[in-house]
Amino acid sequence: MNNVKKFRKSGLAIILVVMVTMISQISVFAATKSSKTVMSISNMSISVMPGETGKSNTITFNFYGLTEDSIVQEVQIDCSNVSRIGGKGVIMAQSIVITAPDGTTEIIPWKSGNVMKTSLFSGKHGKGTWTVYMTGTNLASSSKDSSYIAGVKYSNVDMKITYVR
Repeated sequence: MNNVKKFRKSGLAIILVVMVTMISQISVFAATKSSKTVMSISNMSISVMPGETGKSNTITFNFYGLTEDSIVQEVQIDCSNVSRIGGKGVIMAQSIVITAPDGTTEIIPWKSGNVMKTSLFSGKHGKGTWTVYMTGTNLASSSKDSSYIAGVKYSNVDMKITYVR
């Protein structure tokens, strides 16, 4: 009877040791959510004749500081620093066109407040150079003369990438 109790105790101890060993080898990896904001070194400008739609110059955002395992959840473009650059016409912003480092391009409708957010790049790698341009229409009638050329300039455009790794 004594031997049976010793066997049970030692058997229980062995089982506990095996369980602790197995549990300690299981690693739990929780994704870390972060964000990084980069300002373009160029201004984004557009100038359009009356009644026409056009596109701005392309600006770039370098996200080389992100690691290879940075996976995008959301992209935000902030174009809130805007100024008029001549003419009597008025530009109505239509869309912002964003291209990821892998070449994927998405067209995002322009939002009031000049800040656009999208999750269309979710699952993509964030590291690398992103490009952005905008489209807009001059609301002046096409019968107006060239004094109705419209232009706007967006300075200090920020791009924020929210990502996990």
